[in-house]
Amino acid sequence: MINHSSLILNKKTSLIFILLFTTIIVFDSSIVSFSTYSGVELPISINVMIFVSFSIIFVICSTMLLNSVRKIVSKYAYKPTPRVLRYFQYIITSTLILTCALILVIILQMLLLNSYSISLLVAQTYFTHFSALVFLSSLVFLFGRWFTSKRNYIILMYVTSFFLASINLVVSFLYLESYLSSSSLPYANVFPVEAYVASFGAFPFPESLSPAFDALSLSSFLLMWVAAAISLSQYRYKMGTIKFYSLTCIPLLYYVFPFQNYFGNVFFPLLPSSPIYISLVYVLIFSATKQVGALFFSLSFWTASTLVYDVRVRKSLLISSLGIAIFYGSIAIAPLQFHVYPPYGLITEAFLPLGSYLLFIGIFTSAVYISRDSEVRNEFYKSASSQLTLLKDIGVSQMEKELESQTKSIGKRAKLLETPEEPELKDEEIKAILHDVLNELYYAKGKKEL
Repeated sequence: MINHSSLILNKKTSLIFILLFTTIIVFDSSIVSFSTYSGVELPISINVMIFVSFSIIFVICSTMLLNSVRKIVSKYAYKPTPRVLRYFQYIITSTLILTCALILVIILQMLLLNSYSISLLVAQTYFTHFSALVFLSSLVFLFGRWFTSKRNYIILMYVTSFFLASINLVVSFLYLESYLSSSSLPYANVFPVEAYVASFGAFPFPESLSPAFDALSLSSFLLMWVAAAISLSQYRYKMGTIKFYSLTCIPLLYYVFPFQNYFGNVFFPLLPSSPIYISLVYVLIFSATKQVGALFFSLSFWTASTLVYDVRVRKSLLISSLGIAIFYGSIAIAPLQFHVYPPYGLITEAFLPLGSYLLFIGIFTSAVYISRDSEVRNEFYKSASSQLTLLKDIGVSQMEKELESQTKSIGKRAKLLETPEEPELKDEEIKAILHDVLNELYYAKGKKEL
């Protein structure tokens, strides 16, 4: 299945996949909240059917998407394929196989035993979070290297947002692992969802992590929102300034509003009068706060793909848009912490490695294509689109890093032929010279096109 299922990745299919993943994540993470607030409980058979359906969609779509990305990278990537990309392909493939096997075991346990082992959720939490952390920390390292070459505030916002998201992954892991490992029962049995939440006992250590998780999520979201708004700023001329900023502020306000729980939830006093109606309104309106923001983040890459004629860069940008939408939409600590029957929240957590992998692959290959193809760079220089600003900067930075690496390699070989009278350039001097030359060419080209 993993070797033969794929799809043609274009603007339409990427948007369909983003909306499909977003829909699954929203429902998977909101069913527990709705049952808890309203007291309305779906039959166990319906809940199991929903979980099985989400699992099947996740397995099929993830497999197709990963195969498509693998073919794109192998077809368009420069030769030989970097070792890190091969390793990352092994990691994400292994993670997907393990996730599929774990989900299958849970489904079989529910169908045959009317229960499932909580230790399987613990195992899923371990390899899901750690594999996602490998991809995201590598992306932080990349942006850090690019920032040292070109100190740009857009690059700074991206690297800071990804860094905070990496820390948040660690906090999320500690929170979930504490609750799952401390469960009094080794198995989750057939009980109503509301019964699980009502009997859920809070522990001091994981609960102390909840404010940190919210603070990190909010900080990372704000930085990414600012970066996305700047990238899309050219549309304010087409839409009008007021309309543009009104629309871009909707995801921010939508995301921030649920934090009013820290200051007293205005909906709780209304629950006794009409629990079902108020719960339904609350869940429908505020169950997709992260996902709406993630969709907004993906627009900067998705719209940029429409401005690029090079097929390699265009597909890499579409991969990036998929990755950022999936990753930022799936960072959550609830409802998996309640380990209800069936395990709602498990599919949301399973998306983390996929989103972080696609995000790394898309951005990294985009930078490499731009750095190694002068025609692509010329195309970018001629465009004044704000969505391409980040790509210009990381492309030039990547080119500088590759030239610096090649220069060091040549320098090591040249030492064998060096005479004592020949002056030896230090690494810092080589880096400074390359940086000055590239900056001069970069800005000279920009002024020439203007």
